[in-house]
Amino acid sequence: MYIFFVGIFIFNFYNMHKLLRLLLEKLDIGATLLLVTAMTLGSGTASYTLASSTSNFTQTINAGSLAVDIVDGSYESVTSPSVAMTSKTFGFSCQTSTGTLGTASEKIYIVNPDNGDDTWNVTLAASATTDVWNSAGTDFDFNDPTGSGCTDGTDDDSVGGQMTINPSAATLTPKSGCSNTGLSKGDSASFSDEVNSILLLGASESTGIDCYWDIKHGAKKQI
Repeated sequence: MYIFFVGIFIFNFYNMHKLLRLLLEKLDIGATLLLVTAMTLGSGTASYTLASSTSNFTQTINAGSLAVDIVDGSYESVTSPSVAMTSKTFGFSCQTSTGTLGTASEKIYIVNPDNGDDTWNVTLAASATTDVWNSAGTDFDFNDPTGSGCTDGTDDDSVGGQMTINPSAATLTPKSGCSNTGLSKGDSASFSDEVNSILLLGASESTGIDCYWDIKHGAKKQI
C-alpha cells in the first residue's frame, strides 16, 4: 500500500514539474501561480475524528452495613414507635400490665448485607437510665427492682416500676432464601441499675449474610 502511494506521488510530482517548466518557458505567470497554489493546497493534509457509537460508564454500588430499624408493613421507618399496654382497673395494690413489641405495622427489622458482620447482637435499651414512663397521670420507672418493682428505691427518680422484656416469645421471620440458622433469641430479663440493656437477638458465625429478618410479638411487662 505504501509503495503504491509513493509511486503516485512521484508520478504526480514529475508531471507537475514538467508542466511548471513548460509554463515558465512560455512566461505564463498567472497560470504558473495558479498551478503552484493548486499544488500547495493539494499537498495539504486533513484529519478526521470519528466518535464511538457506544457510551461506557462505570459505577460502584456498596453493599452497606449491618443495620437495625423499626419499620411498618412497607418497610418504611417508623418515626415514633409505640407499644400498647393492657389496661388496668385502679387499685391500691401493685399490678402488672403487658404489651407486645412488634406488630404487623411496627416490627424490628434487621438487615445484614454482603459485607456485614459474621457475629452481632441486637439489644434494647433506654436512651438514659434516668428515664421514666411519663403520662398525664402517674409516672413509672422502668429499672427500679425495689419491692419487685412496686416501690421507689434509692435511684435518682421518685417513682417505682420495672420493665421486663421476653424476647423468647418473639416470632423471627427470615426473608425468602435465608434461614434462622445461627440466630438465638434472648431470655426474659428485667431492667435494673445493673442491667441497662437486654439482648433481643444474637448471631453466630454460621448466620447467613445478604439476609434480613423481622422480629414481631416480643412480649414486654411493666410492673
